[in-house]
Formats: sequence, C-alpha cells, structure tokens
Amino acid sequence: MKTIKRAAGLALIVLISAASVMPVQAFGQRTWMIGYDENKNGPGKKEQGDNGWYFMYTEEVNTDGTLDTSKVKECVWADTGSCWMWYDYDAMWVPEAYAAEGYDCLASNCWWRMDGNGIMDPNVTEGAVSSVIAWEAPEYGTYSINVEYTAGSMPFNLYGKEYEDGDGLTLSLCTDEKTLDKVFCGVGPDTGRKVIENMPEGSFKEEVTLREGDRIYISADPGANGGSDIATVKAEIIQEDGENVQSFFLTMLAGGIAVIAFSLALVVIIIFKQRNADLDYAEEDEEEE
Repeated sequence: MKTIKRAAGLALIVLISAASVMPVQAFGQRTWMIGYDENKNGPGKKEQGDNGWYFMYTEEVNTDGTLDTSKVKECVWADTGSCWMWYDYDAMWVPEAYAAEGYDCLASNCWWRMDGNGIMDPNVTEGAVSSVIAWEAPEYGTYSINVEYTAGSMPFNLYGKEYEDGDGLTLSLCTDEKTLDKVFCGVGPDTGRKVIENMPEGSFKEEVTLREGDRIYISADPGANGGSDIATVKAEIIQEDGENVQSFFLTMLAGGIAVIAFSLALVVIIIFKQRNADLDYAEEDEEEE
C-alpha cells in the first residue's frame, strides 16, 4: 500500500511537471506598446530608437496610403521655436525645420504635434508633411500588430476664430516593402471645440514576418490640405515567434523534461527498493517457519 501511495504521489508530480511546460510559449512572448498610459517596452522621451521606436516625417503627401520609406526622415526633440508652446507639454518631436531658431509657426499656420506617445498631428496649412511613427524589429520572427486609431480633420473654434481647413487624412500601416492596410479618415463634425469626439475611428490588425532591423510604419498623410488634421493611435506589437520565444520555450521544455525524468527515476527506485524489502520479509518469514 505504501508503495502505491508513493508512486501515486510521484506520478502527480510528473503530471504537474508535464503541464508546467505546456503554456510556456506565452510567457516567452515580448510586447511593445505606444499610446497607452502604461506602455510595455514603450518609447522613451528625447531618445530615438528606444525600445525600437522612432518618430519621423516625410515631405511626400497625398500618396493614397503608400509610403516611400527611403524618403522618411527622423524628427528632432524640440524645446525651442514656437510649435510646441501651444500645447500642454514643454517639448515634442518635430521636423528639424520647425525647430530652427526664429521659425514662426503662426506665420505658416503650423500646428504640428507629435508628443511621443501616439499623437500625430500633421496640422500644417502651408508646406504640409506626413507624420510617421516607426518601430524596428529586434530579431527575425513573426509579429502581430494591433492598432486602434482616431483620425481625420477637425473643424474647431479657437479664441473666436474658425479653423475649418483640412480635407481628411489617410492613415496607413506599412513595412519597408509594402502597405499592409490603409484607411481614409474624413472631416469630423464641427463641435466648436478642439476635441476628438465623434472623429472617425477604427483599427488595423496584421501579422507579419520581419527580419532583424525591418520596420513597421504608421503614417498619417494630411493630403493636399493639412489644416486641422489629427491622428491618435494606440499600437501593440506582440512577438508570436522568433529566436527569443523559441529559446525560452526550449529552455523551459528541457527543464520540464529533466524534472519528469528525475521524477520517473525516483518512482523506479522506490518501487525497486520496496520490492527488495518485500522479498527480504518473505525470506525472513520462511526461515522462522
């Protein structure tokens, strides 16, 4: 009876050990986020490339969702000039020309905004440029991309002046080689205030295989007229497969197999010892008789 109980206990250990290695792939996945109050592996302020995130722009506009990535340039972190002073933070990412000393945003009707956490506001009436957020893959693997957006042109009233320019914008999700998805977001309702309520919204969901150094791009193209254009995005990128996930899985699997093998060895040893003990008892009984 004792042998059965011990074997049953060790068998339970074996089952628990085997079950523990089954879901480990989920724990090996990595996630990158932007646009949330709390991001996992999100971008850092004032630093391009932190956790793979880049804030960029291109002078090409009105391209119907296509993005020539060879013409995309990095923004600079600006706390000078006049672009940033109209918002509730001290600095932001802007094209280098907008950060130049003496540049006057008001003279060119430039209300460009890129806060570094999902806001892309390519609101420039004269000389509009497209806003771009890029993310760079750390290694070869399969990645799922989930993007939620609110975007379009936003008529509003500011200090008694009507701002009704803007012909909508095109939001697109691209790789270095192709456009994965795109959507045209038109003009939102005139609420009299600069808010994103009732603006066009939606989502992108894609799964792509990327090499190390390949990039994903979220682009906001203001079209021919960039006035009153705005886009806010929440993006989550999950590594579904790759060296990181596989190595973690294999490590955990090897550990699980080792535990199972050790447990089975204990079961065999206990059963063998119990069997020898039973034989010894039987021999002693025969001698006494």
